[in-house]
Amino acid sequence: MTSPATATEPVAIVGAGPVGLALALGLANHGVRSVVLEQASSTSEHSKAAGIHVRTREVLRQWGIEDRLLDAGHLVTELALHDVDRGGRPFFRVDLSELDDEAERPGLLMLEQSETERHLLEAVRASGHVDVRFDTAVTGLTQRDGDVALLVSHAGREDVISASYAVGCDGASSSVRRELGLPFEGSTYRLRPLLADVVVDDTRDGLPWPRARNGADGITAALRLRPGRWRILHLSGTAHERSGTDDEVVASAHGSEATVPDAEVARHVEAVLGPGAVDVVWASRFRIHRRATPRSRRGRVLLAGDAAHVHSPVGGLGMNAGVQDAHNLAWKLAAVLAGGERERLLDSYDVERRAVVAGTVSGYTDAVTRLYLQSPARVRAGAFAVQRGALRLPGLRRRALRRMTMLDLGYGASPLLDRRDRAAGDRLPDLRLHAVDGTRHRLHTLVGDGAALLAVASGAYDPARDPSVSAVDRVLRIGPRGLHEPTGTLRRWLGGRDGWILVRPDLHVAWARIDPDGLDTAIRGSLGGTWASGRAP
Repeated sequence: MTSPATATEPVAIVGAGPVGLALALGLANHGVRSVVLEQASSTSEHSKAAGIHVRTREVLRQWGIEDRLLDAGHLVTELALHDVDRGGRPFFRVDLSELDDEAERPGLLMLEQSETERHLLEAVRASGHVDVRFDTAVTGLTQRDGDVALLVSHAGREDVISASYAVGCDGASSSVRRELGLPFEGSTYRLRPLLADVVVDDTRDGLPWPRARNGADGITAALRLRPGRWRILHLSGTAHERSGTDDEVVASAHGSEATVPDAEVARHVEAVLGPGAVDVVWASRFRIHRRATPRSRRGRVLLAGDAAHVHSPVGGLGMNAGVQDAHNLAWKLAAVLAGGERERLLDSYDVERRAVVAGTVSGYTDAVTRLYLQSPARVRAGAFAVQRGALRLPGLRRRALRRMTMLDLGYGASPLLDRRDRAAGDRLPDLRLHAVDGTRHRLHTLVGDGAALLAVASGAYDPARDPSVSAVDRVLRIGPRGLHEPTGTLRRWLGGRDGWILVRPDLHVAWARIDPDGLDTAIRGSLGGTWASGRAP
């Protein structure tokens, strides 16, 4: 490989899917430039992942793009899976607005991935901090002292791009992962789901959705993507899996792809929507995998999204988990580039995200897949009945809603987190706050996209007690002379006493402390040495 011929980029991102574009946007929000390298000639033209969960929308709100996505999509606040064989009566029903006390506008945003990518692309280009290069394949990668050299091919010509750090966001068949020599460990389900996007332009388009049929040959479901456009899913299979680390079994986000005859698609459409004409836009069969790398970082190169972990698509958590990877990584790369502690920051990304995605998310989707997709019809029917009963109990319903929306995902111990600290790793709820002038606010809006210190006091607050604020972007005073938090959640984290809560730029709590001694040192340590908006002081 020749010496680099171009100036060093702070970050090179391989892949212009939702994860790569989200990472570029997150970095731009912290003032960090990046170059995005994509082998394809454009963003995706297919619907693919069509649901954006509440937690992911919190991320996108921080980055200033949520409103345009809400305008482009459809926010569903009540979900009922309608049983075709019982006259449309629901298998279960949930009202996501129950989460309003800890999340703004809770609901599932229905938006095709092609539209999500288009809006992300527009946002990163408008930022002025991102150079997106399509038709550019990364064919080699070498780590050197102080940088990463990427060999790229464009229009028949090879060049070298040098970057301080590189991130592989290039999907399940990641070339970056292969260059690092990392295995993709796990298993492949003996399950060949049929996925199809179809056009229905008659009265069936007004049917309640999502809807499903629990048949002897498997489960068939229909989801309305937008007026006239439906997603059809049919799954059947056994519980047997193929284990191993073989990259060759992974050819796309869901594995090797095979086309499906239109007549077969039409049969499944009729099963859930009824008879009538149908126009098949796209249809295929896939393999589903549950796989992850043993680590998502090697030196100056990191992995995010499907390049690091894939799991069952049940619940639509895959793309969302990838965007949340980008959320965790963006502020840490910004802090590293500003002079923060590289090893602690980047190792914390690896530890935190692998535990959440390869552990919690993958374990949840695997359990649901086995129960609802790989069991006989009578077992599935029993499981739906048990679920209906459980959702009538407020406590269990709350837990289920938080899991479905990804609001329950917190981090365990990592190089930046000590689980002995109160609330360490927990997601900061987006609480309602009342100011002394009578105005009402949401906590996330006031925290912004930087590091914040919440100073909680029951009486008159003494600013002299504050630690140095140079390491955080803002201090919010919660109490009689500041912001009133009616639920008492923040005080409960402090055991009902006065104290301080450090919020990281990814809206996770670093710690909640009562003792003022050494707070400034603790703040800097929990943010990787320096933060100050991610820019060097």
